Amino acid sequence: MEGDKWARQSTRKPGEEIAVMQWGVAQIIAQGQPVELAGDQLYLDLDLSASNLPAGAQVRVGEAELEVSPVAHMGCSKFAGRFGKAALAWTLEPALRPLRLRGLYLIVRSGGRVKLGDAVQVLSRPT
Repeated sequence: MEGDKWARQSTRKPGEEIAVMQWGVAQIIAQGQPVELAGDQLYLDLDLSASNLPAGAQVRVGEAELEVSPVAHMGCSKFAGRFGKAALAWTLEPALRPLRLRGLYLIVRSGGRVKLGDAVQVLSRPT
């Protein structure tokens, strides 16, 4: 993502390229604050659950082709500081983990322009 700190880091974590959160969940947590405070790069109106998008699933967002990473998105202290520890704890509740309320990571397979309102298409899911 242009301007994102991931590209500027000297040590990058494979599998953690693009942080994604489900739009509706982000709105619930933000409670009227800017959703972007969650710190993710993309907010998608898409079921991010492990049953819908298992690791290895391929998606297209705008012109970019991306793959769901096996690395779990666990949030961070900045998220807890902005929305409270209870909000982070809720997203990581063991019974809710398969829903990926905190989101997931995507790996860039083929870059391209992504803009607000672009369609999201699931290209494939592992069998």
